Amino acid sequence: MVSLEKVHGMKKWSDGIYLLGQFNKLKTGSWLLVHNQEGAILELPPYLKGEESPAKLALEESKKWGIKIKYLFCTHAHNDHITSKTVREFLEYFPQALLYLQKGFRTNRNCNTELRDYLKEAFKKKKTKSQSLLQCQKQVRYFDESKSLNLGGETLHLVHAPKHSWTDTFVIFRGAVFSGDWELNTIRSVHDGKRTAVSKQARLRAIDKMLDFENDYNYKIHKVFSVHANDRRDNVFFPSLMEDTKVNRKLW
Repeated sequence: MVSLEKVHGMKKWSDGIYLLGQFNKLKTGSWLLVHNQEGAILELPPYLKGEESPAKLALEESKKWGIKIKYLFCTHAHNDHITSKTVREFLEYFPQALLYLQKGFRTNRNCNTELRDYLKEAFKKKKTKSQSLLQCQKQVRYFDESKSLNLGGETLHLVHAPKHSWTDTFVIFRGAVFSGDWELNTIRSVHDGKRTAVSKQARLRAIDKMLDFENDYNYKIHKVFSVHANDRRDNVFFPSLMEDTKVNRKLW
């Protein structure tokens, strides 16, 4: 079995954290999280004509390095991060994996409409002959506020913390947190003024929730990554970053 420390096709960001590639016009990253040959894929983004399917790339890399993909995740339900097409592809390529999503992916009217309708259809209380919908029923799991999972003996945390979108999920693994598309260092959001914007009260609750995380879980966060791979922060003092994110600061 080849050591992932020698990997060349993927970009290593931290121990057990690799960027598989970036996809679509917004360059959304798809990531491999791995420990003791068990893996998880973070983000199931759509891709442009001429780009390789992220699901196919994930399958190729996991086979190459002898990794069993146990979980699939997505940080929020915007259509540059996940679509029903990419969900179908990932579930087909990884029939043993469980896809964990915050429950708003299926219920929130402000989410990706075609994805929401696909997930709702799959979980209607009726029989279906559709293989795609059957796979969805079998492999998709929903959580509300938080979920802790075991990946190769390492704990991985999913925490619902809405700021950029109502389905925002922090993915925390090996001392690093993926903050999705959170606008850090300001309480503001790029969606301010839109019907779909998260309320300021909900944003403050989410920040306070993340402020409490380290004490609640006896866990230290040292790194913060954007899933687009355009914001990397090492050696952070996480509580200070969260406090600073409460400031009404104009950054764009």
